[in-house]
Amino acid sequence: MSDQTVFTREKARYRVIRFLLYFVITFFVIAGRSAQWVLNEWGDLTLDEVMFTMTQPLNGTDSGIIMSYIVYAVVPGVIILAALILIENLLLLKKQPPKGKKVKGDDGKKTRVPAELTPEMEQKLRADHEKKDVKVRKLFRVWLLPICAIAATIFGVIQIAGLWNKLGVSEHLSSLGEESTWIEDNYVAPSSVKLTFPEKKRNLIYIFLESMEVSYSDKKSGGLFDTNYIPRLTKLSQENENFSGSDKSVLNGGNSLKYTTWTMGGMFAATSGLPLKIPLELKGVGTNFMNTQTSFFSDLTCIGDILSAEGYNMNMCFGSDATFGGRRLCFTEHGGFDFYDWKHYTTNGELPKDYKVWWGFEDEKLFKFAKDRLTALGSEDKPFDFTMLTVDTHYPEGYVCELCGDEYDEQYANVIKCSDNQVADFVAWCQEQPWYENTTIILSGDHPTMNKEFCSSASYDYKRKVYTAYINAAAEPVRNDYREFATIDNFPTTLAALGVEIEGNRLGLGTNLFSSEDTLVERDGLEFVNTELQKASKWMDEQSDLQEVSADIEYRDYDPEAKTITMVLTNVTSDEVDSFHVSMHMYGYLVNGKDYVSWSDSVEEKPGVHVVTIKIPTDKAFNGRIKIQPHCMIDGVRGIHLDTHYYHLEYDEGGANAEAYQCDRYGEELKKPTMWDKVKDWWSGLWPL
Repeated sequence: MSDQTVFTREKARYRVIRFLLYFVITFFVIAGRSAQWVLNEWGDLTLDEVMFTMTQPLNGTDSGIIMSYIVYAVVPGVIILAALILIENLLLLKKQPPKGKKVKGDDGKKTRVPAELTPEMEQKLRADHEKKDVKVRKLFRVWLLPICAIAATIFGVIQIAGLWNKLGVSEHLSSLGEESTWIEDNYVAPSSVKLTFPEKKRNLIYIFLESMEVSYSDKKSGGLFDTNYIPRLTKLSQENENFSGSDKSVLNGGNSLKYTTWTMGGMFAATSGLPLKIPLELKGVGTNFMNTQTSFFSDLTCIGDILSAEGYNMNMCFGSDATFGGRRLCFTEHGGFDFYDWKHYTTNGELPKDYKVWWGFEDEKLFKFAKDRLTALGSEDKPFDFTMLTVDTHYPEGYVCELCGDEYDEQYANVIKCSDNQVADFVAWCQEQPWYENTTIILSGDHPTMNKEFCSSASYDYKRKVYTAYINAAAEPVRNDYREFATIDNFPTTLAALGVEIEGNRLGLGTNLFSSEDTLVERDGLEFVNTELQKASKWMDEQSDLQEVSADIEYRDYDPEAKTITMVLTNVTSDEVDSFHVSMHMYGYLVNGKDYVSWSDSVEEKPGVHVVTIKIPTDKAFNGRIKIQPHCMIDGVRGIHLDTHYYHLEYDEGGANAEAYQCDRYGEELKKPTMWDKVKDWWSGLWPL
């Protein structure tokens, strides 16, 4: 074999190795940056939510999101690749021959003439170049590219592993199709437990603080920040009870378990001792859309059921519509609460009929209304349960009211500080009332905030817990250690704080924190508990007793004359649904730089027949896909969407020359079912799998 053949094969092998190393570097840089981008954009979403978002077609996606990904993830990989190629080529530039001398020509101008090279000089130049070429190739092959590839691989693997752990992919994969009886095995039915109330029953004020965390305090108090954004709430918790043990300077709070990390989930956990876990595959039902149902875990006994049976006057006060998320349904069924919400105050004239800020009305008004209700309740002979929910600190940045200052650069920080003052002022007002001596006040965050940026400084092992304070409780903790608990433990602990003796000190999945009993989190560990909750539970499915919500939907063809799409909904399976609110998203039809989105309401042409007419804008030409989603409306509040349907439209400005067809989410035309398809559908209906 000739030297030339060996050299050629060696050169070809080097090219392959170089290509593979370049590929590894680029791939892992982009993969690592992609993982970082997903965490930055969707760090608070669940794995299912991230996967749903990622699998949606790109056509029509917000161009800002796509550009953000390209700039953050793809561009760095391309820049590094280009830089390495540039460096290699610069180092491999052939050594130039010596410059010739400048000679004055006949026209008086100086020009450079080529240098005369002797054979010895030319041979030396070639030898120098070959020597340099070998060194550079060795540098790149043996050192630079492998080191860069290793570094890129380590970077990518670390970032992907972080995303993997953050989203709980391992737990999700291990729990797929796996059933667990852990909830059923550990559940203590309140109906099976003896509850002994004191002779004089205590009043209860339970305040769910929207997105309020221990994290908002300063580091010495157990928070994340150098500045304490909740100084007065910190003091309230330290001076009362948060189950932190002997070291009162460090705040403690409840963990939000799986299926308790949104408002209705958090409220359900604290009042029932259970996560709001429902069969998610059920059509027309979602954890935040329980208002489609006629019952809300009707066989369970919650704290509202217990207090109502003991003769308590049951009141709830919200700055939003109580119907949202199924709150009205849940707390009507479990406690027979009277609701003083946004709808109540805009109906009775205390607020203008069209008044609506943020989710309804701001906390400044909420606390005023709460004082009015408590004054009335305090004048009655019956004990009362007054439960309320703040709203100003809701994701994303909170609501800036007239009481908020601008002490901090971040709006959310100012809103949190404002809420801190309002809640503390309200508690101070309660403490001045004649009924306070016989009243227990409980302050608890409903769930951690969904504003991922505000708490981005939290380390991987930092536990973000909801703010907790038991004020003027009729019990003292038996244990003096720092307790690990969850919001489900508030169920029995609230009763104990009212002076109720609980046989066994456990209710639901919760443990009375004033007792010596371990919580399930202390006994089994937080990770284990969440893993078990994530698994399928037949018992929870049976308890939920959910009814599928569906309707027969006829999507009619686009009408080019009227420039409308009409849909007809019939045979709605839920009696709670009174109308429909339909969204229409036109991908690529830009208005103010964003895709055009509109909402259309249904008209009930005759009983049970709801017609929706969607107007299509034709101010400019369009060629693209539109998405239509009908949403249930229950008592004026939007519920979950029942279906997603697509059309492809193409027309000139003004709507002329229109062509349209119904399609799938990728734009492929939907074919009308053949007779054979109808026979197969009929047969499958007779013999379901």
